[in-house]
Amino acid sequence: MYRIVLLLLVGIGLMACNNNDRVVSAWEVNDVYQATMVSSSAVAGQKTYVGPPINTMDANNTYEMFNLRSTQSKDGAKSYELVVMLTYYSQWRYYDSAVLETSPATSFKVISREAGVCEDRGCMFKELLSIQLTDAFLKDRVKNGFKLTVSSKTGVTTDVFVPSQYIKGYLKAVDGTNY
Repeated sequence: MYRIVLLLLVGIGLMACNNNDRVVSAWEVNDVYQATMVSSSAVAGQKTYVGPPINTMDANNTYEMFNLRSTQSKDGAKSYELVVMLTYYSQWRYYDSAVLETSPATSFKVISREAGVCEDRGCMFKELLSIQLTDAFLKDRVKNGFKLTVSSKTGVTTDVFVPSQYIKGYLKAVDGTNY
C-alpha cells in the first residue's frame, strides 16, 4: 500500500512538471529587474542590458533557454533582441525561420550551431538564434507577453513564450520606469 501511495505522489509530481507555466508571478517582476545585468563601455559610450534567462522544455524534448538583450548607444538609442538557445537530441533540425506573433520575423538569424556529446539516446545539438525587436513592440506586449514560433527544415517547430512580467521587469531595468 505504501508503495502505491508513493508511486502516485511521484506520478502527480512528474505530471505537474510536464506543463510549463507561461505566466511569471507578479512578484517576479522585481526579480527580473534585479537580475538584469548592466555593463558599460567607456570607449564606445554604450550600455548593454542582459535579462536573466528563462529555461523551459517543450513537447518535442527541446530545452529552451532565452532572454532579452539590449544595447543603448551614447546618444540614447536602444536596440533590442531576443536570444534563444535551443538544445535537443537526435539529429540536426536546422532552424531557419520564425514567426513573431502572426508575422514572419524578418530579422531572424542563426548565430551558431554546435554538436555536443553523444550518448546512448543520441547526440546533443545546440542552436543559438536571435531576433531583433523594437522598443514599441516590447512596450506594446507589456500586458500580455508574446510568442515566437521557430521552425526548422526538418518540420519541427518550437514555441517560445516571453511573459508580460518578464518584459515589465526587464524594461524597468533598461528604462528605469514602472510599466
